[in-house]
Amino acid sequence: MTDAANLHCWTRRERYALLFCVFVFGLWAMSQGQSNNWDLRNYHWYNGWAWLNGRGALDLAAAQAQSWFNPLLPAALYLLLSSLKPWLGTFLLGCLQGLNLLPLHRIALQLLPAPWLQQRRWLALLIALVGATGATQRGELGATFGDNLVSLPLLGALALLLGAPARDWRRPVLAGLLLGLAVGLKLTAAPMAAGIVLAAPLLAADGTARLRLFVCVATAALASFLLVHGHWMLELYRQFGNPLFPMFGNFFGGDFTPPFELRDDRWLPRTAWQWLFYPLAWANNPRHVSELWFLDLRIPLLFLAVLALPLWWRRARDQSPRPQGLRFLLAAVAVGYGLWLLLFGYYRYLVLLEMLAPLLLTLALLTLRSRLLLPALCTAVVLLGLATRPPRWGRTAHYAEHYVEVQLPPHADYAQAMIVFGGGEPLSFIAPSFPSSARFVRIAGNLVGPPQPEWALDRAARKHLQQHAGPLYLVALELDSEFLREALLRQQLAIVAGSCAPIDSNLFRKERLPQLCALQRMPKA
Repeated sequence: MTDAANLHCWTRRERYALLFCVFVFGLWAMSQGQSNNWDLRNYHWYNGWAWLNGRGALDLAAAQAQSWFNPLLPAALYLLLSSLKPWLGTFLLGCLQGLNLLPLHRIALQLLPAPWLQQRRWLALLIALVGATGATQRGELGATFGDNLVSLPLLGALALLLGAPARDWRRPVLAGLLLGLAVGLKLTAAPMAAGIVLAAPLLAADGTARLRLFVCVATAALASFLLVHGHWMLELYRQFGNPLFPMFGNFFGGDFTPPFELRDDRWLPRTAWQWLFYPLAWANNPRHVSELWFLDLRIPLLFLAVLALPLWWRRARDQSPRPQGLRFLLAAVAVGYGLWLLLFGYYRYLVLLEMLAPLLLTLALLTLRSRLLLPALCTAVVLLGLATRPPRWGRTAHYAEHYVEVQLPPHADYAQAMIVFGGGEPLSFIAPSFPSSARFVRIAGNLVGPPQPEWALDRAARKHLQQHAGPLYLVALELDSEFLREALLRQQLAIVAGSCAPIDSNLFRKERLPQLCALQRMPKA
């Protein structure tokens, strides 16, 4: 295959190889075991179930602040994983996440120098494989986080824009639709999507074409975002006067403005050195950007390569089949990284850059002149893949009959009950195991209850409790917590002595079990 028109298309062997690799990703996910992470327990499982069952007016803050994240992606995952055997659902989810390999491979075909594609076409697949097996992808394979799912439309948009003919408007529009889809499903994709939109004009040859390209991509992205996320923003606005509740309350105002800071700034750089060289900082200490330890040198090495950009840019541009495409990709990841640094600083949200880093590193290395370039390049790429250690977010020891199994204490009147979550532990996943007529409210967690001062959400919880005529049950892990005692006192509730019994689940791993306790209302003073 040397014809220029076909050089960047998949061959039949490549299609078979890619499909085989996707199947292997599914097996890999299945072999690691069922996902069992904090987010799954706290809101992935509950949010999907709650939205599908129309529980918006029945429950309050069951999944803490995360109760008000867009439920579309959790709902899709809930349908998949609750409808199939856990091992099969995990396999299919791993296959879906393995599809990242396809746009990665297509992008590599579009940007690798023609002589290398003509003589060593297998290099594109090797680069794509290393890109699709970074720490984030490995840690989330078969899991419910979604970062390596929204990466699919982001990578698809990049591939479409890089392959779009000069005067074609359909691919840019489709790319914009994919970008809006990614952000609509998961707002943390916004920095990378914005980087792609803002860099898109670099693909055009003149000012008029650049403006037209930007308008096509940006308008389509906005329309898609509103289609995917607009319904949820409208619902939040109707309830709280804030389309992004509980975030940005100070901007939108209203009664439901939290009297405390909600932004999680734990991962933002702290010093001038970190602001300038953050990838080098987390290469030495990954806990700057993650709760859990991991090892992945893709982005730190790419950062060093970008610092040396003046040394290799001209030659890379000259040997690239799409110089404007290389310029666009570098600008997109640079802008996306900058926005990510300002907004989040949390490593998982950089999955797109992690996946693209091996390709950009390879393009930089291909500018070197040496007879040993090919073996050195292959060795470097393989070592980069081998020297990767993913974070361990949690897996079950074995597959159960159902994805989530919960054993509730017997002999309790759950059908007419209101279940009160009292603490910040991620326990809302047990909600679907109660009768559908049960209701759920949280009086303590990361958005309501002590140590936060009392505010509108506490009063809304009190209203739910006062209007409920059936039995009340507390679900909590730390029954002797001072915060729990204060939260119960704030809501004029008390635990019935001797009524507590443990709740068990296949998601609990040799850990202390939460307790379900009967509650009684305290007499009014």
